[in-house]
Amino acid sequence: MVPNSRENVVKIGQYFGRDYCRFDEAVVRLYKPAATPAEVEQATNPPWPPVSKQRVTARRLPFRCAPPRHEYDRHPVIVAVSNALRVQAYSYKTLKNYQQALITLIRYLGHKLIEELTKPQYQQYLLYLVEKRRFSSATLNVHINAWKFYQEKVLQRDKEYYDVDYPRQAVKLPTVYSVDEVKAIFKVTTSLKYRTLFQLVYATGLRLSEVTSLRLTDLDRVRRLITVRGGKGRKDRIVMLTDKLENAIDTYLSRYKPRKYLFEDAENQEPLVNRTVQQVYSDVVQFAGITKRGGIHTLRHSFATHLLESGTDIRYIQQLLGHENILTTMRYTHVTADKIRTLKSPLDDL
Repeated sequence: MVPNSRENVVKIGQYFGRDYCRFDEAVVRLYKPAATPAEVEQATNPPWPPVSKQRVTARRLPFRCAPPRHEYDRHPVIVAVSNALRVQAYSYKTLKNYQQALITLIRYLGHKLIEELTKPQYQQYLLYLVEKRRFSSATLNVHINAWKFYQEKVLQRDKEYYDVDYPRQAVKLPTVYSVDEVKAIFKVTTSLKYRTLFQLVYATGLRLSEVTSLRLTDLDRVRRLITVRGGKGRKDRIVMLTDKLENAIDTYLSRYKPRKYLFEDAENQEPLVNRTVQQVYSDVVQFAGITKRGGIHTLRHSFATHLLESGTDIRYIQQLLGHENILTTMRYTHVTADKIRTLKSPLDDL
């Protein structure tokens, strides 16, 4: 530990290298009050590894993230499926997932044609994905959906040609933070921008992609609402804008002054990249000493669970979360602790 002085801050930066230091936002504004939002962002959340040390390495990404191989971009199957998905207004993520799933199948078949593949042969391919590629049930679902979409929408075949059973899914409960853990996350987040973003997720239950897409015009201060446009399934919905959240947003806006999006990159005024937010959140959770597994989506789970524990009607929670099926929201009833911890165990009677 060293005294908090401008001279010591400068020496620390010189000794370790500024690219290797993360400074508290209060320290940055104390000794450099004229710092621009971009300079504050660089000091409080520098890229890691440093830009000067980053190397472009050929690493294999999961099929969900990896872009289609260029040699398959003009493959008739990929082109036909891509066009059909675009016409039916499927999301970009679904488009990429289906493309990559079908590319995996094309590479597996070699010179064989997909349209000549029988249902028993496709089931044998699924067995290969399980035993050799070690794909999870969720990943297999994506492959099966891509296969069914091609058979039904592109080849216009009857269900008997392509209908295969989905693998059984594991029933997992969502990870939920305690109130003290949520407070700890906010406390150790030194960047005002990211602390406000995390608070908004916990206050409204928005998904990460929905938060980064929020525009300044989506804040309705008169009606005390936030409009979520084009959420999951291309559905709009509204969530509440509470006094405490509005105060946090106003403090953030007074410092960063974004132009179009509520949370935008200080250099190019584009929405924050989801991966950047996830990396900052991962660092924050580690600094907070929280060992529970889960990403920023856990704040959304905590929002729903804490509302349910406070007595909020589950139908309102369903609307706030944007769930189409009430059964999706019902899973939070299994993790509410207020009722479970009051139950008496048989051990107490021994």
